Amino acid sequence: MSNKTTFTATKWRNLMAILLALITATVMIPGMTVYLPFSFEEQILLPILLFPLIWCGLFIYSYMANKAWQPLVLMALLTLSHGALSYIALTQGATA
Repeated sequence: MSNKTTFTATKWRNLMAILLALITATVMIPGMTVYLPFSFEEQILLPILLFPLIWCGLFIYSYMANKAWQPLVLMALLTLSHGALSYIALTQGATA
């Protein structure tokens, strides 16, 4: 009898799906307002409307990835890059 599991590192994947996907999706929203080529209203509206889709996609990817470290790397890169974009946008108007 084969004791094959669907995926490995179940606890780690649960943590990434529940907590890290939510943090990543939340950090992506203000970061997206920096690089979207729309008018000001659409730059704010579109990320807010995309939030559920982004979170759901990251949630599902946490379980579907072949290796447990792949979603961690992806979400860490997305969080860091969008955090940097948000920081740049906030400090761009500041005077030295």
